[in-house]
Amino acid sequence: MARPIDGLIPPGGWHYFQSDVKLEAYSLSNLYEVVQHYRAENHLPIGDVHGDVNSYICGNFPNNCHGVDSVVVVSVDSPNRQSELLNDITIWAKNILLSQKQVRLVSDELAEARARTCLQCPKNIQYRSGCHSCIAASDRLTASIRQGRDTHSTKKLKGCSVMRHDNRAAVFFDKSHFDVTDSVPQNCWIKI
Repeated sequence: MARPIDGLIPPGGWHYFQSDVKLEAYSLSNLYEVVQHYRAENHLPIGDVHGDVNSYICGNFPNNCHGVDSVVVVSVDSPNRQSELLNDITIWAKNILLSQKQVRLVSDELAEARARTCLQCPKNIQYRSGCHSCIAASDRLTASIRQGRDTHSTKKLKGCSVMRHDNRAAVFFDKSHFDVTDSVPQNCWIKI
Protein backbone atom coordinates (compact mmCIF):
# COMPACT_ATOMS: atom_id res chain seq x y z
CA MET A 1 0.00 0.00 0.00
CA ALA A 2 1.25 3.49 -0.84
CA ARG A 3 2.19 5.77 2.02
CA PRO A 4 3.39 9.38 2.08
CA ILE A 5 7.06 10.10 2.62
CA ASP A 6 7.04 11.77 6.03
CA GLY A 7 9.83 14.26 5.32
CA LEU A 8 8.55 15.33 1.88
CA ILE A 9 5.88 18.02 2.27
CA PRO A 10 3.25 17.95 -0.50
CA PRO A 11 2.45 21.08 -2.52
CA GLY A 12 0.27 23.33 -0.38
CA GLY A 13 1.58 21.78 2.85
CA TRP A 14 0.18 18.86 4.80
CA HIS A 15 -3.54 19.02 4.08
CA TYR A 16 -6.64 16.91 3.49
CA PHE A 17 -10.11 17.81 2.24
CA GLN A 18 -13.08 16.54 4.25
CA SER A 19 -15.95 17.35 1.85
CA ASP A 20 -15.34 21.06 1.15
CA VAL A 21 -13.31 21.78 4.31
CA LYS A 22 -9.52 21.97 3.98
CA LEU A 23 -7.80 20.56 7.07
CA GLU A 24 -4.17 21.61 7.50
CA ALA A 25 -1.37 20.41 9.77
CA TYR A 26 2.34 20.90 10.38
CA SER A 27 3.27 17.23 9.85
CA LEU A 28 1.84 13.97 8.54
CA SER A 29 1.23 12.56 12.01
CA ASN A 30 -0.43 15.83 13.03
CA LEU A 31 -2.62 15.65 9.93
CA TYR A 32 -3.90 12.22 11.00
CA GLU A 33 -4.81 13.72 14.40
CA VAL A 34 -6.46 16.81 12.86
CA VAL A 35 -8.64 14.69 10.56
CA GLN A 36 -9.62 12.35 13.38
CA HIS A 37 -10.52 15.25 15.70
CA TYR A 38 -12.48 17.02 12.95
CA ARG A 39 -14.54 13.93 12.22
CA ALA A 40 -15.22 13.29 15.91
CA GLU A 41 -16.19 16.90 16.63
CA ASN A 42 -18.53 17.01 13.64
CA HIS A 43 -20.15 13.64 14.38
CA LEU A 44 -18.79 12.07 11.19
CA PRO A 45 -17.75 8.42 10.99
CA ILE A 46 -14.09 8.21 12.02
CA GLY A 47 -13.36 5.46 9.49
CA ASP A 48 -9.80 4.68 8.41
CA VAL A 49 -8.11 8.06 8.90
CA HIS A 50 -4.63 6.83 7.92
CA GLY A 51 -5.96 5.10 4.80
CA ASP A 52 -8.08 8.08 3.76
CA VAL A 53 -5.26 10.62 4.22
CA ASN A 54 -2.72 8.34 2.52
CA SER A 55 -5.06 7.77 -0.44
CA TYR A 56 -5.66 11.51 -0.80
CA ILE A 57 -1.99 12.47 -0.64
CA CYS A 58 -0.70 9.61 -2.79
CA GLY A 59 -3.53 9.95 -5.29
CA ASN A 60 -2.89 13.67 -5.77
CA PHE A 61 0.88 13.79 -5.21
CA PRO A 62 2.27 10.35 -6.21
CA ASN A 63 5.85 11.66 -6.24
CA ASN A 64 5.54 12.25 -2.48
CA CYS A 65 4.82 8.59 -1.71
CA HIS A 66 6.41 5.15 -1.38
CA GLY A 67 4.76 2.28 -3.26
CA VAL A 68 2.74 4.46 -5.64
CA ASP A 69 2.28 1.75 -8.26
CA SER A 70 -0.32 0.10 -6.02
CA VAL A 71 -2.39 3.23 -5.31
CA VAL A 72 -6.10 2.98 -5.81
CA VAL A 73 -7.84 6.29 -5.27
CA VAL A 74 -11.35 5.97 -3.91
CA SER A 75 -13.74 8.61 -2.70
CA VAL A 76 -13.89 8.66 1.08
CA ASP A 77 -17.01 10.82 1.14
CA SER A 78 -19.61 9.11 -0.96
CA PRO A 79 -22.74 10.98 0.08
CA ASN A 80 -26.04 9.45 -0.84
CA ARG A 81 -29.54 10.88 -0.90
CA GLN A 82 -30.28 9.78 2.66
CA SER A 83 -27.07 11.11 4.21
CA GLU A 84 -27.49 14.45 2.42
CA LEU A 85 -31.06 14.73 3.78
CA LEU A 86 -29.83 13.78 7.26
CA ASN A 87 -27.25 16.58 7.09
CA ASP A 88 -29.83 19.08 5.79
CA ILE A 89 -32.28 18.16 8.55
CA THR A 90 -29.59 18.49 11.22
CA ILE A 91 -28.67 21.95 9.91
CA TRP A 92 -32.37 22.93 9.71
CA ALA A 93 -32.92 21.91 13.35
CA LYS A 94 -29.73 23.68 14.53
CA ASN A 95 -30.76 26.87 12.74
CA ILE A 96 -34.13 26.82 14.48
CA LEU A 97 -32.52 26.27 17.87
CA LEU A 98 -29.97 29.04 17.30
CA SER A 99 -32.42 31.58 15.87
CA GLN A 100 -33.79 34.30 18.07
CA LYS A 101 -37.33 33.83 16.78
CA GLN A 102 -39.86 32.14 19.01
CA VAL A 103 -41.15 28.91 17.50
CA ARG A 104 -44.94 28.82 17.48
CA LEU A 105 -46.34 25.31 17.73
CA VAL A 106 -49.80 24.13 16.73
CA SER A 107 -52.21 21.84 18.58
CA ASP A 108 -51.72 18.07 18.68
CA GLU A 109 -54.94 17.64 16.69
CA LEU A 110 -53.70 19.81 13.82
CA ALA A 111 -50.27 18.13 13.92
CA GLU A 112 -51.97 14.72 13.72
CA ALA A 113 -53.99 15.80 10.65
CA ARG A 114 -50.84 17.12 8.99
CA ALA A 115 -48.96 13.91 9.83
CA ARG A 116 -51.65 11.80 8.13
CA THR A 117 -51.17 13.94 4.99
CA CYS A 118 -47.38 13.45 5.12
CA LEU A 119 -47.74 9.68 5.54
CA GLN A 120 -49.47 9.53 2.15
CA CYS A 121 -46.86 11.70 0.41
CA PRO A 122 -44.10 10.13 -1.74
CA LYS A 123 -41.74 12.95 -0.67
CA ASN A 124 -41.81 11.62 2.92
CA ILE A 125 -38.62 9.52 2.69
CA GLN A 126 -36.36 7.62 5.07
CA TYR A 127 -33.22 9.53 6.01
CA ARG A 128 -32.08 7.78 9.19
CA SER A 129 -29.32 5.52 7.89
CA GLY A 130 -25.55 5.38 8.01
CA CYS A 131 -23.71 7.16 10.81
CA HIS A 132 -25.40 6.18 14.08
CA SER A 133 -24.04 9.11 16.08
CA CYS A 134 -25.21 11.49 13.32
CA ILE A 135 -28.72 10.02 13.48
CA ALA A 136 -28.77 10.27 17.28
CA ALA A 137 -27.63 13.91 17.14
CA SER A 138 -30.30 14.74 14.56
CA ASP A 139 -32.99 12.96 16.60
CA ARG A 140 -32.02 14.93 19.73
CA LEU A 141 -32.17 18.23 17.85
CA THR A 142 -35.52 17.52 16.20
CA ALA A 143 -37.04 16.30 19.48
CA SER A 144 -35.87 19.51 21.10
CA ILE A 145 -37.44 21.80 18.52
CA ARG A 146 -40.77 19.97 18.72
CA GLN A 147 -40.46 20.09 22.52
CA GLY A 148 -40.70 16.32 22.76
CA ARG A 149 -44.25 16.30 21.47
CA ASP A 150 -45.68 13.41 19.45
CA THR A 151 -49.01 12.07 18.28
CA HIS A 152 -49.98 8.61 17.03
CA SER A 153 -49.04 9.34 13.40
CA THR A 154 -46.06 11.66 13.93
CA LYS A 155 -43.97 8.76 15.24
CA LYS A 156 -44.17 7.16 11.77
CA LEU A 157 -42.97 10.22 9.83
CA LYS A 158 -39.66 10.53 8.00
CA GLY A 159 -38.03 13.48 6.21
CA CYS A 160 -39.34 15.73 3.45
CA SER A 161 -37.16 15.47 0.34
CA VAL A 162 -38.55 18.78 -0.97
CA MET A 163 -38.57 21.05 2.08
CA ARG A 164 -35.47 19.31 3.56
CA HIS A 165 -36.91 19.08 7.07
CA ASP A 166 -37.94 16.43 9.57
CA ASN A 167 -41.67 15.90 9.08
CA ARG A 168 -42.08 14.63 12.64
CA ALA A 169 -41.07 18.05 13.95
CA ALA A 170 -42.37 20.21 11.09
CA VAL A 171 -46.01 19.19 11.49
CA PHE A 172 -46.00 20.91 14.91
CA PHE A 173 -44.80 24.25 13.50
CA ASP A 174 -46.97 27.17 12.53
CA LYS A 175 -47.00 27.67 8.74
CA SER A 176 -45.30 31.04 9.11
CA HIS A 177 -42.00 29.20 9.72
CA PHE A 178 -41.88 27.82 6.18
CA ASP A 179 -40.90 29.31 2.83
CA VAL A 180 -43.01 27.38 0.33
CA THR A 181 -41.34 26.47 -2.95
CA ASP A 182 -42.99 25.61 -6.27
CA SER A 183 -41.77 22.02 -5.98
CA VAL A 184 -43.95 21.31 -2.92
CA PRO A 185 -46.72 18.85 -3.91
CA GLN A 186 -50.17 20.37 -4.39
CA ASN A 187 -51.72 18.29 -1.59
CA CYS A 188 -49.05 19.28 0.97
CA TRP A 189 -50.46 20.70 4.21
CA ILE A 190 -48.01 23.60 3.91
CA LYS A 191 -49.82 24.81 0.76
CA ILE A 192 -53.35 24.22 2.02
